[in-house]
Amino acid sequence: MVAVTTLAMAGPKRAFFDGKGHLNHAVIAGLELTSEQTEKIQVLHEAAKKEIIPVKAQLATKRAEMKLLWTQATLDADKIKTTQKEIQALRTQIRDTQTDMRIAFRNLLTPEQTSKLLASGFGRNGRDKKGRGYNGKGKGGGYGKGNGCGNWNPQCDGCPRNTK
Repeated sequence: MVAVTTLAMAGPKRAFFDGKGHLNHAVIAGLELTSEQTEKIQVLHEAAKKEIIPVKAQLATKRAEMKLLWTQATLDADKIKTTQKEIQALRTQIRDTQTDMRIAFRNLLTPEQTSKLLASGFGRNGRDKKGRGYNGKGKGGGYGKGNGCGNWNPQCDGCPRNTK
């Protein structure tokens, strides 16, 4: 089994990874990864993990600091802004590591494997083929993953709010 960070890959409808960050067996079979590729992906995962875990710990600390700053009777605007900038810098550091890993992952694939990967939805980050987010406007025009019509939309007969 190959473990690769879920953060570095595609969205929930294109489950390349299980909830624990392990590469889906169907993906391995579909891409026909060699044992050498599998080993290199494992090394990439471990390197990214080593970089990201301490940064996530720092991020959690900064978020706790921010929460405390906002709960004070007297706000210290400068301290809040400084802490916010530090949080953004940590998030950027994590995203940069993830991006580097994605690039390295893609560079390990053959052109045929890359074509298969792209055809399966890799890189859309939780978006469908038309660029809509899975939690954005749904098929019926409502928000969420389902076919709901949204509030007061006359196209849906089954909507309890629809009085036509």
